[in-house]
Order: sequence, then structure tokens, then C-alpha cells
Amino acid sequence: MKKTKIITISILGLLLLVPFMTPTVAAPASYVPVAEEETYLWELSQYNTNFAQFFADNMSDVIATIFSQPIIWQIITVYTGWSWDSITPQSSWPLTVKAILPENTSTFLLPDYFIPDNITHTPVYLGSGYNVLHYPAASTFYDDTWYIVNDTASFAKQSLFGGTATSPYMIMGVPFGPKNINWTEFVAVANGGMGGGYWTGDAVNTTVTALSDGYSLSVPISGYGSNTLPITINVSYNANSILDNYTFQYGALTLFYYELVSYEADGVNPVTTSPSDFAVAHDYTGESISWTATDANPGNYTIKRDAITVVTPTPWASGTPVTYNITDGLAEGASYTFEITFSDAYGNSVSDSVVMTVTVPDTTDPVITSAPSDLVVAHGYTGQSLSWTATDANPGTYVIKCNGTLVVVPATAWISGTPVTYNIPDGYEPSVTTYEITFSDVIGNNVSDSATLTVNPATTPPGIPGYEPLIVIGITGIASICLIIFKKKKR
Repeated sequence: MKKTKIITISILGLLLLVPFMTPTVAAPASYVPVAEEETYLWELSQYNTNFAQFFADNMSDVIATIFSQPIIWQIITVYTGWSWDSITPQSSWPLTVKAILPENTSTFLLPDYFIPDNITHTPVYLGSGYNVLHYPAASTFYDDTWYIVNDTASFAKQSLFGGTATSPYMIMGVPFGPKNINWTEFVAVANGGMGGGYWTGDAVNTTVTALSDGYSLSVPISGYGSNTLPITINVSYNANSILDNYTFQYGALTLFYYELVSYEADGVNPVTTSPSDFAVAHDYTGESISWTATDANPGNYTIKRDAITVVTPTPWASGTPVTYNITDGLAEGASYTFEITFSDAYGNSVSDSVVMTVTVPDTTDPVITSAPSDLVVAHGYTGQSLSWTATDANPGTYVIKCNGTLVVVPATAWISGTPVTYNIPDGYEPSVTTYEITFSDVIGNNVSDSATLTVNPATTPPGIPGYEPLIVIGITGIASICLIIFKKKKR
């Protein structure tokens, strides 16, 4: 399991790019390129045999120093996490848009990245994580918040002036850019940051160049001091400003390739409530079942009774209850399964079943087969209880009351033949307390039983015969006088 720990530790660094937030519903701003329930999937390939010269030149440490990378983002961490697997791609990285949050303007890049600008941005709450393709047990998933900024210059800053491209785990922190990125403007801002406006030292030897759909970083031999080969990093975003692919090369050798491999306009199933199963009398009327489902793109629902369709495809609205009125007169002594299936406009679906049992005519009260005796306890008692057992073909609920009115156990389901135990609170003062239990079946037939708890007063220990206080005092006094007389006679 060691490799599991390495992978987990490596991935935790991504959380630093995406602070936690609580999701709420909000209409997206015009620059936001994603919609709720969209699902994206990237794959990461690491070419283990191509790293020899890169590590010989100590480039992981060098790049980490130049770009202030914490260990969890460094290339050595990425490499270590996946070096056990030589089959590419080693991992896939899904993002599902769960909620688009309210737009905000703040210095959100200041605390972690020391970029003080007020930037307008939209937080997006995502289902995230990673699949370990050749060791699925190590896959991990979580929910978190990413940010989409509103313009090209802000995106260049969010990309740390190109610095996020220096590690696969860093580029994962900016999967979405604003719509209509101007890559020429992006590169101008990024080169300003590389040239001393943000990064310092050998970062100045990094050239950021605009591509038709992204940007590239290039570093000449010795540009980072010890690199014996040039460094080339290419980052591309698709027409919707979604990260499309990322390549990190050392010389002619590719170290990492990260690419978008799939997209679903709606990858999320509807969510539905799940009513409880229930029982009805043999002469029931007017029974119904109600479900409420939510989805960004609702479609149709169907309902079946015992696998036979009773409601054909019918449109439904997100958050609006769907109520099915059950036919009166279904045969008694049988159970009926009602299954609803909610589908959305993209074919995702969710189903839920409710069982209704029609009971046979029942005019028989439950029978209490075991009842407790009244209790008499001493003052200061502890750990007392009462236990009843009842039987019935259609058990329902029981209630326990104290002294006729105070409900100490509200309606609670019971099982025929299974004891029901009530633990009496400690500490009653001398008194008589009555506990009454009522067992009801699902039809409403019931039976009651009561037991009392008598708490006796505290008792005072009896005195020792002949040692009443006045007598003891008198005897003590006489003894003292006799002792004095005795002493005088001896003189």
C-alpha cells in the first residue's frame, strides 16, 4: 500500500489551488465557459524512461526554487507518485460542475500567491479527484472549488504569469479560462511577470510565446543554470477556453502529457427523494406517493407497478413534486411495488421504489406476552428499567407515557415478539410514578399496560440501645466525678 500513500500525498497539493467553499446556486456570468452538470476528463501520461538527464541536471529542485514550488507540486513529487507504473496514461482526472457560485471581486490571489489585484471571478464547485488507472483501489475523489476569472489579463495572473505550466499538478489548477482569451495579450502580461514583474532570478530566461490556442514556455540550455537541454512547455486551451492539452519536454524527450479526453454536456444523474414503504387497510382509499427530483436538464419520468408501466413518459420539472394516485381496491394481503424513473435530457436517470402493503382485515389488538412487575426501590436507586414484549401480525408503533400525560417515548416502531425496554431515569425523590405503554398495530388496534415505580424515603439508621445522647452525657459526667474523687483519695 506504499504506492497508495505516495499518490495520495502527491495529489493533496492540488487542494492549495482551490480553497474550500460551500455551494449555492447562481446564474453564471457571461465569461464562464462551463455549465452545471458538465463533466470533463483529462488523462496524465508520465514517460518514466525519459527522466534520467532531467534528474541528473537536478532540474526538479532548480525549477522548484525559481518558481517557489512547495514539495507537493514539484516534478519530483509527480514523478515519484507515478513512477511505479510504466503503462501510459497512468491516471485520469475528472471534473464535474456541481454548482456555479455567485460572482465575486476580491484579492483572492493575494494570500497564497501575493498578487494584490482585485480580480472579478466566479467560483465553481466541482466534483474532483483522480482515477489510478492500473490500481483502482487507490483512486480518490472529493468536492472542491475552482475559480474562473473574467478576462485575459486576470487569467495570466491566475496562471502565475505562466508559472503554473512548470508542473503538471500546477496546470491542473487552471482548467478553465474565461471565454475569448486573447493569447497575445496573455503572453504580454506573462512575459512581464517572467521578466521581473513577478518572478525573479533565472525566470527571466523563460520566454512565453503565444500559440493559436494557448502559449508555450521555452528555456535555452543553461537558462536555468544547470539544464544541459532546452526546456519546452506547451499549453493549449480549446475554443471554449477549457484546458485541452499540456506537454513538458526536456530536450527532445517528453516527460509529461496531459490531455482532455472526454466531455459530457450532462454527466450527472437526477437526484430524487425516497419515500418510505407503507401499509394500508384493506378498505383504503385516496392513497398516493409523491417524489421530488432535481436536475439541471430534466426530461421525462415513468412509473411502474410491479414492473408494469402505469405512467408513460411524462415531462417533469426540477424541484416540483410528482404525485401518483394509487388505484383504490387493490387486493388485500399483498404488497405492491411502485417504481419511478426520472430521466434527464441527456439520458441520465435515477429510480426509486416504494412498497405499499394492503393488509387483511384486522380487528385483533396486539397481545402483550411479557409485562414487568411494579418496582419498589430505595432512595438513591440507579439503573432501573421496565421491559414489555408484544405480538401482532401487523405491528405498528408504541408510545410510553409517564403519569398519564407526559410522553417519554414518542411513537416508535416495534417488532412482534421483540422486547421493548425503557430505562427509568435515576434520581427520583420518594414518590410513586406510573409508566404506561401502548402498543398499536398498523390498523390502529392497540393494547396498553402500566407499571409503577415506588421510591421509598431515605431511612435514618436506628440508635444503639442504651446509648441515647442524654444517658451517655450523664454517664460520662458521673464517670468524670468518680475519677476525680478516686484521685483525691489516693493522695
